[in-house]
Amino acid sequence: MRFGPVPSTAPRQGTVLLEVLLALALFVSAAAIVTSGMNASSDNLERQRLNTHAANLAATVLAEIQLGIRPTTEAGEQPFLPPFELWTSELVVSPTETESGEASGLLRVEVIIRHKEATLVRRLAQVIRIPDTSARTTF
Repeated sequence: MRFGPVPSTAPRQGTVLLEVLLALALFVSAAAIVTSGMNASSDNLERQRLNTHAANLAATVLAEIQLGIRPTTEAGEQPFLPPFELWTSELVVSPTETESGEASGLLRVEVIIRHKEATLVRRLAQVIRIPDTSARTTF
């Protein structure tokens, strides 16, 4: 039989607990960094999607004006029909002049697209010649 001090395992158990806590802290901080990066990426993706959609709507409005489907006399913000009810369009029309100050027959049309929920405003301007609807013939 041996008589002497009993070996203690307490310091070894404390070291294991410290390692577990350190690993947990590192995991939590890494998860927080990855989560914030994914949130930022998701927000940027949504912003790009809305900007692209607004640019497409603005190009559509300009094409409708050039085809004579939409008049250039609309005043104020005009809502789009469903499924685009969260979007509005506004036209700013101004005639252009030649260098001598005479009317050129062209209009500068600026389309302003706004989203009702997101703080998004997209502008697209173009100088266009409006087709003369009185000269059209029907068959």
